[in-house]
Amino acid sequence: MELTSLRILIIDDSDLSCALLGVILRSDNYTIVGVANDANTGLSLALSEKPDVIFLDIVMPEKSGLEVLVPLRKSLPDAAIVMVSGVEDNDMVTSAIQLGANGYIIKPFNTSSVIGTMRKIKEKFVVAKPVPDPD
Repeated sequence: MELTSLRILIIDDSDLSCALLGVILRSDNYTIVGVANDANTGLSLALSEKPDVIFLDIVMPEKSGLEVLVPLRKSLPDAAIVMVSGVEDNDMVTSAIQLGANGYIIKPFNTSSVIGTMRKIKEKFVVAKPVPDPD
């Protein structure tokens, strides 16, 4: 798999955050397979598109990112899930990691924080690839 061919889903109720993440990720040649502005739509898109990476906002109307994190993790155990939040709260970060998040980006994010996170995720994907049997 090409390292930059990771397929990404963005779930965030902020159009500005979605647009900015999209621009940053596309500039580094990632493929955005979907954008959702609420948790339920995001969960549906995740199940249909099966992305490699999900950027998931924590604070959204109706259902929080933490609430949708558990079903996402259960349905897509191999996907990397990066929480996105405007709140730097150690308890929230701890909760997100305990529920299965692979990373956490604080808003307002910038190109280096997003691309740096993706580089760490790519390393995980490369290391996690199964090695063929020498038969």
